[in-house]
Amino acid sequence: MLKLDQKLKERDLEPHFRALLRGLVAKVPFLELVSLRSDPVLVSAKTGKRAGRPDWLLEVTAGARRWVLVVEGKRQAQPREVREGVLQLKNYLAQLPPRTARLGVLLAPFISEESARICEDAGVGYADLAGNVRLVFDQIFIETRVAGNPFHETRSVKSVFNPKTVRVLRVLLQGPLRAWKVKELEKKAAVSLGLVSGVRQQLLAHEWAVEEDGGIRITKPERVLDAWTKADDWERRTTCHEYSVLAVDAVEVATQVHHFLKKQRISHAFTQWIAAHLRHPHTTPPVATVYVDHFPDDADLKKGLLARRVESGGRLRLVKPNDEGVLNPLQTLNGLPLVGDVQIYLDLINAGQRGDEAAAELRHWPDFSGGWS
Repeated sequence: MLKLDQKLKERDLEPHFRALLRGLVAKVPFLELVSLRSDPVLVSAKTGKRAGRPDWLLEVTAGARRWVLVVEGKRQAQPREVREGVLQLKNYLAQLPPRTARLGVLLAPFISEESARICEDAGVGYADLAGNVRLVFDQIFIETRVAGNPFHETRSVKSVFNPKTVRVLRVLLQGPLRAWKVKELEKKAAVSLGLVSGVRQQLLAHEWAVEEDGGIRITKPERVLDAWTKADDWERRTTCHEYSVLAVDAVEVATQVHHFLKKQRISHAFTQWIAAHLRHPHTTPPVATVYVDHFPDDADLKKGLLARRVESGGRLRLVKPNDEGVLNPLQTLNGLPLVGDVQIYLDLINAGQRGDEAAAELRHWPDFSGGWS
C-alpha cells in the first residue's frame, strides 16, 4: 500500500494506478470491467497503421453499452504536463473507430484544482492517488475533491520558493509586468544563471508565465503570490528582536529609527504594518517593523533611542532576514526605505493584529507592486 506523506518514485506508481482504475470501476454497481491492458498498441482506424501506445486501455460496459477508456499516467501533474497529457489523450482517442464510445482519463499522484480545470475544460476525466476524481460518461458522474496534497512535493516544486529563487520572483512580480531575459534577471536578482533558468522552467511548467521574444513574463501574478504565501514561513526565515520605546506613534518611531540606523550605517528597510500604512493607509500601525542587515548593540539602542529589549509587546521590531534578498527591490516614501509591496504583503498576511486586513487592502489596491493589470 502506498503510504501518504512520502516521496513518489516512478517505479512505485504503476501498480497503484492500476489498482486505482479497478477501484473506480468497482465504485459503480452497474459498471462492469471487461478488460484492462497495459501499454496497448493502438492501430489507427483510418490508416491501419500503428498510432501510439497509451499507458492503459480500459474497456467497461455501462448497461448495454461498451466504453473504451484511454488512460495516461503522470508522475507529476503540473499544468503544462497536464495540458500535454490531454493533447496526447485526444490524439489517441481520435485513432479509435468512429462509433466507439470513448473517454480519455489522466492519472497522477496528485492533481491540483488548476490541473483539474484543464482536464474538465478538455472533456477529459482524471483521478489521483489522493482521492480526487472526476469521471463523466454515459450515466456515470463521479466527482470528489479532497483537501491538500498528502504527498511530498518534489524538490523542483519546492525550489520555486526557496530563499534564493524568490529573489527572482521579487523582480518578476514588480509591475508593470514585463518580459525579462535570463541574463537581465541574473544581474537584477543577484543570483546565478542556472538558478534563474530553474525558476524559468518551473514558472512555465506551472503556466504562471509565458516565453516571449523579450524573455519570460509573469502572466498569473495572483497565483504566484498565493502559492508563495502558502509556502512562506516568517519564523524560519527571520530573527526578530522587540523593543519598547517612548514614542507611541508608529510613524514617529519609524522616523527616529531610520535616522538612528542611518548614523549606525546599518542597511535597513521597513515592512509589515508601518510599510503598508505608508503605501496605502488602512489601519493604524501598532508596530514599526524594520529589516536590518545586522543588529545594533543594545547599549547603542538605549542611548540613541531610549529603546529597551523586551520579550513581546514592543512598538519596535528589528528583524534580521536569513537572506538579504528581501531588500531588493526597495522603495522610498516620506524619506523612509521600504521593502517591495510583495514582501510587505508576505510579511503582514499572517502577522496578526489585523495584519491580514491591511495586507488584503494593499494587495487589492490598483498600484500594488507597480500595478499588475
